[in-house]
Amino acid sequence: MEWKLTTLIENHEDTEEKYVCEHGFSILIEKMDSKPPIRLLMDTGQSGAFFDNAEKMGVSLDKLDALLLSHAHYDHVGGVERLLENIPIEKMYVGKSFFQEKYHEKKDGTVKNIGISFSRNDVERYGVKICEIEEDSREIFPGITIHRNFERITDYEQGNPHFFVKEKGVYKKDDFTDEIAIALEIKDGIVVITGCSHPGIMNIIYTIQKRSKKKICGIVGGTHLVEADESRLKKTIAALKEINIEFIAVSHCTGDENLEIIKNAFGKKFIFNCTGNVIKIL
Repeated sequence: MEWKLTTLIENHEDTEEKYVCEHGFSILIEKMDSKPPIRLLMDTGQSGAFFDNAEKMGVSLDKLDALLLSHAHYDHVGGVERLLENIPIEKMYVGKSFFQEKYHEKKDGTVKNIGISFSRNDVERYGVKICEIEEDSREIFPGITIHRNFERITDYEQGNPHFFVKEKGVYKKDDFTDEIAIALEIKDGIVVITGCSHPGIMNIIYTIQKRSKKKICGIVGGTHLVEADESRLKKTIAALKEINIEFIAVSHCTGDENLEIIKNAFGKKFIFNCTGNVIKIL
């Protein structure tokens, strides 16, 4: 199978500073060996600027087969309304509980809404079918599987206690049941695409590995290692080396210092997945 992954927006500028960057993530996934290619947009960044970047890159967002939203945080869903206003979308895939209210407790103890600004009805009025994934995994196209409900396997990925959902007026710790990751089949195994990896990047990898019984060859996207201490980062790097990861193209919520550490740890296997980066995989 042949894939093309184009990062439309991310925290970091491209080397030529041609594109807008922001705290957020959006990636176009294309299965190039399908006729015509299967085209999926995963996440829409924070502001909708991914749309402008796509135009500058010469990347058409017409004829998307589906929109995938990794989870309901503002920096991944902020451009949804701009997309729907401009491009006809037939299906939108989200994880169970996606439409819950999302909050973050700041250092001063105040709680801020960091979730979506649109409702289910707002999406459906554009004629979009919302496909809410309740099962652990679902193959949506040949070679493309959505995973959720990740097992908590490691002892060093405990989750951030300052993220909450609101149910019937009560704040509860967010267990990120809405978070999804995408598994793309390649010749030698699987490439995993993540939005933020709130359940833990290794929990996600181990769960997909266990379900698919295939080698995880590469990862692309956010890891949320920005909140990791030195011990967790070292254990994560050791775990990735143990599974013999072939390439690691992480960014967004990984943290700039951690990106340098990961780059030094993996050498030529590391890809700086900045805004505008294109990865081709066979």
